[in-house]
Amino acid sequence: MYLLLDIGNTRTKAMLAAQAGQLVPFDVEKDTLDSTAIKAVYYAAVAGQDKVQALKKQLTLSEQPWRQIESEAYRFGISNCYSQPHLLGVDRWLAMLGANWLYSKTDCLVIDAGTAVTIDWLAADGQHQGGWILPGLKLQQQSVVQKTAKVFNADTHQARLAQGNDTVSCLQNGCLATVLGAIAQAWQLQPMTKLVLTGGDAGILQSYLKAYPLQVQADLLFCGLSRFIES
Repeated sequence: MYLLLDIGNTRTKAMLAAQAGQLVPFDVEKDTLDSTAIKAVYYAAVAGQDKVQALKKQLTLSEQPWRQIESEAYRFGISNCYSQPHLLGVDRWLAMLGANWLYSKTDCLVIDAGTAVTIDWLAADGQHQGGWILPGLKLQQQSVVQKTAKVFNADTHQARLAQGNDTVSCLQNGCLATVLGAIAQAWQLQPMTKLVLTGGDAGILQSYLKAYPLQVQADLLFCGLSRFIES
């Protein structure tokens, strides 16, 4: 068994895997781990090494090998389009590796809808053709509220693709329209065979994307990370 970790600044997400693609959810804060059953840990991290070391101690996995996965120029048939490949966010890299593993030889528009929304074009031959980064739904709303004097928001998400009739609905609906508009423009710029959607806001967006050949994959990053097992 292998432990896969996505180590963020505020939250760590985890999966257990017997082999590539065979994923079992694991909560690092609540679930009990049999450390003797873990052969190795594969992880992606935007947090510092101090958090990685703390996790090793917390999970009692200091004796097992830990392998950090970072963006590369080429791996598993996927070519990174960045001239400095290490500067591509590892979450985007792993999402593309996951999409390629799930939908082999298929051109995909890969969308990760989280704090930021990232959109990447991945050709059927594995060539990363470029992408976009834009603020996610919550980040857009927070930015408008913080930078303006009379715009306010609500704690609950009420956005829908419609005209707003008060400040909160105008703000939330407008931010939703921005993200959906970016996706529509991306598809118009270069349509692909599949639109692969992941990230924390995927559930909000998916009902508006039914006109596309949509595939929602909550564990897309971990599918990509699991490809490194014993590779």
